[in-house]
Amino acid sequence: MDAYTWFEVEGPEEYGEEPWDFSEAELGFLAALRVRAAGWRVPWAPSQVGRPEDESSLLVHISVLDEVRRLVLGEWAVHFYGTHVLAGKVCDQLFNLQESPEYGFFRASGTVEELAERCAGWFETLLSRHVVRVEWPLREGKHATHWEFADTGEVLATRWSIPADGSSPAHRLPVRP
Repeated sequence: MDAYTWFEVEGPEEYGEEPWDFSEAELGFLAALRVRAAGWRVPWAPSQVGRPEDESSLLVHISVLDEVRRLVLGEWAVHFYGTHVLAGKVCDQLFNLQESPEYGFFRASGTVEELAERCAGWFETLLSRHVVRVEWPLREGKHATHWEFADTGEVLATRWSIPADGSSPAHRLPVRP
């Protein structure tokens, strides 16, 4: 894989906002997370660092994309609170999480290093999963489409109505290796 720096901090000053005021624990978590991420052998995905709207945690998140279609298929985030984390699939624009294990949600407590290790492993596992685009023909040359994790069939995103008659898709195309 190409070299990529994960979880870079963009200065909010670029957008006319106050600079981040990260605590020592937050900076330690970020540093440990980046060290582990530097060794990942996974396809690129956008990653960001910031705070949620209520500024209650350090927020680190990744987005899984269909780069060809320019579509975000899902986002996964970690909320770091110094001595514990909440992590899972993002369910809204405020970075709230779907609090269900079937969507990868977990809570963990520990040292900064332990939490960074656990979260880095979780992100790496997520980014290692293959994604496929599944298409069913519709009229006028259009396709009903959904994107899914190849290992479980978990649907990430859908475009148009998928046929309810159980018909087989016309195509299953890899999106993320």
